[in-house]
Amino acid sequence: MPEPPRVLFAIGGLGRGGSERQLVQLIAATHPHRLRATVLTLSTVCDPDHAAQLRELGVELIQLAPARIPRAARPAVSVPRVFAAVRRTRPDAIYAWLEEASATVFPAAWALRAPLVIARRSVCGSGVEKLAVYRIPIHLAERQARIVTGNSEPVLAEAEARGVPPTRLRLVRNGHPRVEPLPEPDGAEVALGYVANYRAEKGHERLLEALSLLQAKTAWRLDMVGTGQMHAQVKRAIARRGLSQRVTAGTQITDIDAFWRTHHFAVLLSDDEGSPNALIEAAMRGRPAVGTDGGGTPEVVGEDGGLLVPHDPREIADALRRLIDDRELRVALGCGAHRRALEMYDLDKFVDGHLAAIVEATGCRVRGRSS
Repeated sequence: MPEPPRVLFAIGGLGRGGSERQLVQLIAATHPHRLRATVLTLSTVCDPDHAAQLRELGVELIQLAPARIPRAARPAVSVPRVFAAVRRTRPDAIYAWLEEASATVFPAAWALRAPLVIARRSVCGSGVEKLAVYRIPIHLAERQARIVTGNSEPVLAEAEARGVPPTRLRLVRNGHPRVEPLPEPDGAEVALGYVANYRAEKGHERLLEALSLLQAKTAWRLDMVGTGQMHAQVKRAIARRGLSQRVTAGTQITDIDAFWRTHHFAVLLSDDEGSPNALIEAAMRGRPAVGTDGGGTPEVVGEDGGLLVPHDPREIADALRRLIDDRELRVALGCGAHRRALEMYDLDKFVDGHLAAIVEATGCRVRGRSS
C-alpha cells in the first residue's frame, strides 16, 4: 500500500469554534492511517481539549505568532516561519482552513510548489480582508489553489463570485457523529438554547429585541452559551431590557448532549452563516430550530426542520411563539431536523469529501477506512 499523504493543515487558531472542531474531527478520523497530519496555527490560541487530542494522536502542532501580536503585523512574523515549517515537513499538500490561513501560507505554497487546498466556510469573507495585507493574498490564494472546498452551496457561490473557477470548487458539507434523538425535556416550561460565541454578527441584540416583543401563553426561558468579547455587553443588554428572569448568558459548554437534553429547540439569528454547526448539533439530537433565512442556514433547517425568519424582530418573535406554544409542531419539526441532519451531515461523507479534495490536488492515493 502507498504511504499516506503528508498534509500540513493551517488555521488561525484552535479555539472552541465550530470550524476548529471540524478540523480536529477530520484529523482524528484520518491520522495516521489515511493521511499524516501536521497542524500549523497562526496564533498560540488553542483549546486545551484540542491540544490534548492532537497529542494523543501524535500530531505535531506548530504555533507561530503569539495571540498578543496585532493581526496586521502577524504576516510579517508568520510568513517566514511558514516557509521554515513547509521546508521541514515537506507536505504533499497544504490545506488552509479559512481565509486568514490561506493568506499566510500562500507565499510558501507558491514559492515551494506545494499543492494548496483551501477550505472556505463563510458567505461573506473574513473581517481581516479589510486589511490589504490580508485581502490581496487571500484573493490570490483562492484563485490559484488547486481545489477550494465549501461547506454549503452559498459558500461555493460566494467563492465563484470572488473569482475561483467553478471547475476547482468542491462541496464538502460539515460532518457530525450520528446520535439518537433525545426525548423532549419534562416540565411545563419551554427552554430555548442559543449556542453562539458573543460576537456582533451572531445576532444576540436581534434576539433580545425579539424576546422583548414575545407574547407566548406557555412559560419559557432562554439560555445563551458561548465565549467572546461581547459577553459582558450582552449581559448588560439582558438587564436593560428587563429579561434577567427569563434569559441567561452563560459561558462555553463542553457537553452538547447534556445541554440539548434540557432544551426544547435551538435559536440562531446570525447576520450570515456558512453552515451553522450549532444548529446541526441540535438537529442531530432531534431539536428543531428558528434560524435567519440567509447563507447556509436554510440548508440546515429546511422546510421540515424548523422555522426560517428574516432579520425582523417581530417575525422572529412570532416564530418563537409558535414553537413555544405548539408542542406537536416542535416534535414534528424535531423529527424532520434529525432526519435531515443524518442525511446531509454524515461524518463519513465529510471525511471522504476532504480526502478526495486532497487526492485530487496531489495525485496521492489514500487508504480506505478499513486499512
